[in-house]
Amino acid sequence: MIKNKIIFSILLVLLGLFLVSMTNAQVSEYPQITEQFCDAINRCAEGLECFRFPGIGLRCAQLNPCSYFKCPQKTQCGIAESYPCQVMCSCVGSECPATSENEQTVLYDVLTQTVIKTADQNEQPVSHNISLWKTTPGNKGILETTFASVEYSNELIVEESKLFMETSAGKEPINIIPEDAIAVSETPNTESIKNIELKEESEKPVYSIKGIKRARILFLFPVSFEIETKVSAETGQVISVKKPWWSFLAW
Repeated sequence: MIKNKIIFSILLVLLGLFLVSMTNAQVSEYPQITEQFCDAINRCAEGLECFRFPGIGLRCAQLNPCSYFKCPQKTQCGIAESYPCQVMCSCVGSECPATSENEQTVLYDVLTQTVIKTADQNEQPVSHNISLWKTTPGNKGILETTFASVEYSNELIVEESKLFMETSAGKEPINIIPEDAIAVSETPNTESIKNIELKEESEKPVYSIKGIKRARILFLFPVSFEIETKVSAETGQVISVKKPWWSFLAW
């Protein structure tokens, strides 16, 4: 009986070590970008600088972000002179929109800087400042609010202070802003978010929120693992949660 308990304990320890090593192998796509949120008040440590990355938002990161940040195909990285500095991807090639007779292109063609309105839990209207940035030819771009930056892949339209996505089934309303979607996700802290995308799934606008969760396996081994939460941009309901199969062992 005692022997079986010892063997079982050893197996649990070995499982924990295996999961820790597997988790540590999941290196961030950008190790140069920290998970620390930054702004004019929250300053970065020495050797780091505050940058706003497309689809990531404000983060403390190493200098010269264009040396490691990967822009989409047919675009090139650039930095806007502002604080925090904006990392931008400019269109490259014959399909790019022209901005002058010389066919020159610009970084981040601003489509909309406006106010949209949603309803709170008491059905009262709430105003939000948003910006829609076009980053590549077509309908891809960045939806930016005061607290979040989200990649979108379908055309977004503002009509009568309402935000819509052009889907294969027609215009669908976006009633949930990114920070509200983050709040109901499995990674509700902005500092834990790796990437947010607003896209069409089943003819509806959906937020795909990827974040990092820290826990301990068997209360002993510290680990961090990625969780993807999908949230309806129309209702705010959680559609699905994707995480490692072994996450039930982590608390």
